[in-house]
Amino acid sequence: MKRGLLAAVLLIASSAHASSTFKVLHSFHCDPSGCGPNGGLAFDAAGNLYGTTPGGGDADATIFRLAPSSGGRWTYSLLRTLTLSEGSSLVAGVTLDSAGNLYSTSENGGAHDSGTVFELSRRPLTAEGWTLEVLHSFLNNNRDGTDPFAGVIVDKAGNVYGTTRDGGAEGAAGGVVFELTLGKGGDWAEKILYGFPANRDGCCSYAELIFDGAGNLYGTAAGDGGPPCYCGVVFELRHTSTGWKETVLHRFQGPDGSTPITGLVFDAKGNLYGTTQVGGANGEGTVFQLTPTTDGRWKHTILYDFPQFRNGGGPVSTLAFDKSGNLYGTAAGGTGPCSGGCGVVYKLTLGSKGKWTYSVLHRFTDKGDGAEPNGAVVFDKTGTHLYGTAIFGGTYNQGVVYEITP
Repeated sequence: MKRGLLAAVLLIASSAHASSTFKVLHSFHCDPSGCGPNGGLAFDAAGNLYGTTPGGGDADATIFRLAPSSGGRWTYSLLRTLTLSEGSSLVAGVTLDSAGNLYSTSENGGAHDSGTVFELSRRPLTAEGWTLEVLHSFLNNNRDGTDPFAGVIVDKAGNVYGTTRDGGAEGAAGGVVFELTLGKGGDWAEKILYGFPANRDGCCSYAELIFDGAGNLYGTAAGDGGPPCYCGVVFELRHTSTGWKETVLHRFQGPDGSTPITGLVFDAKGNLYGTTQVGGANGEGTVFQLTPTTDGRWKHTILYDFPQFRNGGGPVSTLAFDKSGNLYGTAAGGTGPCSGGCGVVYKLTLGSKGKWTYSVLHRFTDKGDGAEPNGAVVFDKTGTHLYGTAIFGGTYNQGVVYEITP
C-alpha cells in the first residue's frame, strides 16, 4: 500500500437511514506533502482534483493535485511549495480559469506579511512544471485590505475578485472587496471596489464571492450589521455607471442565525443559500435561504437549525447543489471521540411540500477517516461522487482527502 493511501472503504448509515460509501483518497504527511487541508477542492476539465494545505510550524504551505488512476486509486502530486514571500497560511482552496490556471490567496506572507493573491500556471501548457506568480501583496496600510481568508473568483475577461478580512480605508478597517486586472505590460493592478466601514454594512468577510448573471457580486460579512446583535450580513455589490454600490440583503439578529463565514450559492430560480456558524434556535448555526421579492427585498427562511452535538453544528463551509436540487455541506460537531464531535457531511433534501429534510451522509470518527471537515464539498462532472477535505485524521493524523458516493 502506498504511503498516504487507504484501501479500506467504510460503509456508514445516515440519520435518514440511507447509506453512503465513504473512502479516503489521500492521507497527508507533513513532510513533504503538506498537512491540515482547510480549504475545499476544485476539479479541472480532465477530472483531476486540486487543493491547498496551510503551512505553519514546521510545515510548508503547498498546492497539490490528485489524479484518478486505475483501480479507483488517486495519485498525489505536490505541485508547489510556497515561500514566505509568496504566501503562508493557505486556508482557502483554489479556483481554476478556463485555461486551467489556479488562483488562490494566502492569509499571511508576501512582501508585507499581510497576505497575497497568487496564480499557479503551466507555461507552456504541455510542460510538467508549474510557475507561481504573486499577483498582489497586500500592503497593510490604510488604503489596502489585509489578511484575505477566502479564495477568489475569476470573470470571463480574466479579472480576479475577492475579499479581505481586515484593512481598508482609515476609519473603516472592516475589510475590502477587491478586483485585480491584468494590464498590457503584464502587471496586475488592484482596485478596491468596496471598503467595509465596520458598522451596519457589515465587516470582516471570511467568504468567497459569487456572480449573478449580470456580473453583480454577492457575499457575506461575519460581523456588525447593527444592533442589537452585530451578527453579520448578506450583501450585494451592484455594478453601476458610477461604480459599485453595496446593498445589505439581510442583517442577522441571532435567533435567525449569526456569524455567516461561508460563501453563498444560487439556485436556478435566483434564490440564495448559505449558512451561519452560530445562532438560530439552538445556538449551533443554521442553513438559510434568501428569496427575492417583488418589492426588491429578500425574504429570509431558515431551512435547518443545527441541534447540539449529534448531527453536527457550527457549519463553516459553503453549500453545494446536486443535479436534483439537494444541498450538501459540512459541519463540525457530531458524535465521536473528538472534543465536541469530529464533524459530519450532511444533505438537505427538498420535499414535495417545500420542506427540507436533513440527513447525515458521514460522521467522522478520527479513526482513519478524518476529523474537522472545514472545506466545502464538490461534485465530479457525473454528479455521482462528492469530494472534500478534513484537517485531521487519516493514517498520520494530518488530514485527508475523501470521497463520498451518496
